[in-house]
Amino acid sequence: MKRQLVTNSLLHHLLIGQKRPRNAPRTLPSVTMKLWVSALLMAWFGVLSCVQAEFFTSIGHMTDLIYAEKELVQSLKEYILVEEAKLSKIKSWANKMEALTSKSAADAEGYLAHPVNAYKLVKRLNTDWPALEDLVLQDSAAGFIANLSVQRQFFPTDEDEIGAAKALMRLQDTYRLDPGTISRGELPGTKYQAMLSVDDCFGMGRSAYNEGDYYHTVLWMEQVLKQLDAGEEATT
Repeated sequence: MKRQLVTNSLLHHLLIGQKRPRNAPRTLPSVTMKLWVSALLMAWFGVLSCVQAEFFTSIGHMTDLIYAEKELVQSLKEYILVEEAKLSKIKSWANKMEALTSKSAADAEGYLAHPVNAYKLVKRLNTDWPALEDLVLQDSAAGFIANLSVQRQFFPTDEDEIGAAKALMRLQDTYRLDPGTISRGELPGTKYQAMLSVDDCFGMGRSAYNEGDYYHTVLWMEQVLKQLDAGEEATT
């Protein structure tokens, strides 16, 4: 009994932990993920269970999500362009100031002996540097964040993610597919190829575990280890 409690505690810490905020990272570095998955498989390899999968999202709604994500990508690219233009101005200013200060600091008294240099130094520190500060403090992310906040109310929930994972597992059982086949995107009747990353496979195993489906948990966590051993890196 004590061993079982320790095992349950270990698994709860590995896969559940404290309740995850919505914006918290869902992925793990490769080494950490491998350790977690190895511990999980060692603890639960002999525990098998299977539940019927349900699908929580309609194809129509999923189609809307495709276009919403495309819009977010465009918004993100626009934000990046603004940030790059901003950084380009800052970099140009920094290069200009580096050249100027190298010259002025080499002979400060001689530099300031010229009245024009004295005026320009005062002007730069009183006017130009504060203007640069304003540029640095400009919040160019506001538009992207506003768009993301609007779209997020239509984003799938944790329940939707579990439902989508269970739908894949139901397909897995129906056609007797191993996780490796699904991970490579080799599904019957599909038009496009879509592969599962090591993080995706970990998400499948985590969803199965959270539903008490230890049979699929083991299968998918084994697939995680296979892809890590093959050299695939988990997203950090």
